[in-house]
Amino acid sequence: MTSSTSTPSLNEDETRSTVYAIVGAMAPVGEAALADDTELIADLAYDSLRLIELTLALEQGFGLGELAQERTATVTTLGDIVRLVTEVRQETEAWQETEARQPEEGR
Repeated sequence: MTSSTSTPSLNEDETRSTVYAIVGAMAPVGEAALADDTELIADLAYDSLRLIELTLALEQGFGLGELAQERTATVTTLGDIVRLVTEVRQETEAWQETEARQPEEGR
């Protein structure tokens, strides 16, 4: 059965590649080597404002809703971002699938 979501499902490698591209493009430190253990603040010189901008770019780039501060507060590395985006996308897809199965009520 095919899900009819507005954003196509990405596997973890595609998610990682896109996260690396977004983070690398926005990084204050140019031409840094990116890996899952690369730290946003220590290695890439992100500051608090740039982290907020990164969060917005990830939300837009992946078609996510607003990422809760409770979830983003623990993100320190690129691997953390990949895991967070993957989890949120899976949760969103599961929610959309559940909503699609429920009959419309009260319309």
